[in-house]
Amino acid sequence: MTKIKKGLNNKFIRNLSIVFSESIITKGLSFMSILILSRALGSEDYGKYSFLFVSIAFMSAFFDFGMENTAVRFFAKEKENNAIFGLYLSVKIIITTTVILILLIFGQQIFKIMDKSEIVQFLPFLIIGYIGESIFFVNDTYLQAVQKFKMRAIINISRFFSLVLAAFILLINNAVLLEYVVYLYCLPLLFSFFFFFKYIDFLRSFLSGKLKKSVVKEMFHYEKWMFLIAVPNSTLGRIDFFLISLWVSYNQIGIYNAAFQLSSIVSFIPLAFSKVLLPKMAELNQIEIIDNIKKMTKPVLMISAGMLCILPLVQPIVPLLLGKEYKDSVGILIVMLLSSILAFAIVPIEQAFYSMGKPMFITVGKYVQIGAIFFFILITVPTLGVIWAAISVLVAKMIYGAIMVVLFNRYKKQFV
Repeated sequence: MTKIKKGLNNKFIRNLSIVFSESIITKGLSFMSILILSRALGSEDYGKYSFLFVSIAFMSAFFDFGMENTAVRFFAKEKENNAIFGLYLSVKIIITTTVILILLIFGQQIFKIMDKSEIVQFLPFLIIGYIGESIFFVNDTYLQAVQKFKMRAIINISRFFSLVLAAFILLINNAVLLEYVVYLYCLPLLFSFFFFFKYIDFLRSFLSGKLKKSVVKEMFHYEKWMFLIAVPNSTLGRIDFFLISLWVSYNQIGIYNAAFQLSSIVSFIPLAFSKVLLPKMAELNQIEIIDNIKKMTKPVLMISAGMLCILPLVQPIVPLLLGKEYKDSVGILIVMLLSSILAFAIVPIEQAFYSMGKPMFITVGKYVQIGAIFFFILITVPTLGVIWAAISVLVAKMIYGAIMVVLFNRYKKQFV
């Protein structure tokens, strides 16, 4: 009991508990929305919904260009200078506006080239969803930087609860149709309006010149590497999804994405872990970071091994929850869960490189990983089937993990 109380009094453990609790609740709510939408829409329309959903998530992450990480790291160093988030928001607005103009002018041609002309009619919802996710991302990053994880949890839980509530209202009114469901993409924008005055404060701090040129220069140097990391990192997030969409039907897209969404019961863990670990490690020096990694290695590997126990549960649960139409999701889900477990195991090393100012190591690993995914998917999926997209991602992640371990062991020799 004493150890538990001591653990809860530890700021890192307390924040980690909050983020994990938030992630469990939001993933549970997201899971409920998946059950409603996937079963009611059917695999084909759910495939179209998934294509739009993944496109929004991909664009909001890709066009952040790693600025989230840069903002958190330098906010910790500059003692809570809001001008840093003013700069972040300003760049974000410029990038978002540019992307929207491209979609408005060339969107129809882009989807025709992708052989997805059916998506053109939903282009306005794609744009609204992208705007909402992009702006909401700034506030979420700010709450992470100031380590107000409890407030962040309340906001995110409320957002996902609203998603489930809206989906349930559609269900009881027999209105779970694709032309109505796409309105759910507006939710992030609606929640962003609550943070309007905070955004004004960010911009005011930045425009008042509270950010030193030397800091901006240092941020720019760091962001160069974050940009090089973010491009492959964001692409890696759903490269498998976009590649399989070139060869398979919306039905298969829906089945694959259903497995991906179900894998979130584990995939949220490395993300939540990294969210809390980054601001903590950013406050440490090189030797302290290495010492922390040593202490974390054994418990992290033990937890990773424990996660393997959920794999036998996949076979009976998936058809029961989603229906026989999604039975092909079982094998895909098992492979995706293995990928998520591996991702959790290498989180400490990744965050160590970020905090030590060595994102170049991660850049090398990410580009090797993305090249491996391209190669394996191109030679397997067209002939062997969609499950090989998930297998390709797993193999590429194993290669990436091996690279991270080797580079970290070589680098730490300078300090040990």
